[in-house]
Amino acid sequence: MKRNGFERIESGNLVATYARSTFEDTRRKAVKFGAHGTTVKAFKPDG
Repeated sequence: MKRNGFERIESGNLVATYARSTFEDTRRKAVKFGAHGTTVKAFKPDG
C-alpha cells in the first residue's frame, strides 16, 4: 500500500450504503451491483 506521508490509515466496516433508501429501485440496484461503502481515516504526522 502506498502511504504518501501518512503514518496511520484506518478503514471502517463495509456497510450496505443504500439499504435504507426510500426508493425501492435504488435498493434493488444496490443489491444487484453489490454497492457498499466504508469510512477511511488517514493521519499525517504533526509538523
